[in-house]
Amino acid sequence: MTDTGQDSRRVDAARARFARVAFADTLGVAIEELAYDRALLRLPFRPDNLNARGVLQGGASASLVTLAGTLAAWTGIDFDAEINLSCVDVSLQYLSASKEEDVTAEARTLRRGGALIFLDVTVRSARGTPLVHGALTYQASDYAAGHAPRLRAEHVLLPAPAPLIAPAERRLFHGYVEKLGITPEHQSPGRARLSMPCTPLHVDERGHVHAGALASIVDIAAVSATWSLVPRRPGIRGSTIGMQVTFPSPATTAVVADAHVQQRSEELLFSTVHVTSADSGQLVAMGQVSYRLLEPWEEEPSVTGPQPPRVFGTS
Repeated sequence: MTDTGQDSRRVDAARARFARVAFADTLGVAIEELAYDRALLRLPFRPDNLNARGVLQGGASASLVTLAGTLAAWTGIDFDAEINLSCVDVSLQYLSASKEEDVTAEARTLRRGGALIFLDVTVRSARGTPLVHGALTYQASDYAAGHAPRLRAEHVLLPAPAPLIAPAERRLFHGYVEKLGITPEHQSPGRARLSMPCTPLHVDERGHVHAGALASIVDIAAVSATWSLVPRRPGIRGSTIGMQVTFPSPATTAVVADAHVQQRSEELLFSTVHVTSADSGQLVAMGQVSYRLLEPWEEEPSVTGPQPPRVFGTS
């Protein structure tokens, strides 16, 4: 685009649209800078955005990435046109932890390819340390305008756990997770089921559950399934290192997340998460999560040499 006036109008429209995103207010996110193809957001330090260890929760970071990427995408969109707007997917790498400080997310458009917009997002600490790197794809499409939608939904989901076994410990469900109302429904070795309501705190400017909220339940569901495999004891620690989430359908009601640890390869655990509408069962998000769990070896005085690897795998 070369029309500076048109650029300015679309940036102003993007700013006005962002003001209607209730989920941004839930986190406390504010716009620092906004220009065509670029957005800089600030997330102030707030205890209710932290996890059980007192650091910025992975879902809060993911939400900040989706908010910044979406806003940068909006700066080049003509909202007067009849178009379908949605976050297609987001991929995250967790580089470092943040504790008791404001953080920023800078999103830049890499390419506008017709209906698809590809964005790069970096979350940084107050000192400029990179915390999270994100890649986001956004859709602004008029492809189906005037036509009947072509839809196919043949979900192959995890079977519902039966009977439901509520976890005895809820250590993970505080701070940011508690703020979103995410509740554990089931936990067994390698499995977790969580639920999240749809309230005015969770929605985007259209009244849909925000992609960041869906990414948040993906993250904590995978974390819950991971920790179901190990007993709590001193010295054990872990963190999400990577997450890929796709958003096949919008959600306007409460959702349920089913997480399954597909494989443990020593300290690395790989989980699949399906998020569905609690009312219809429609698939609204799919996640793949990589987690690193550092677990101290048990003392075995009678055994010498290398210890056998700890492997868990189901399919």
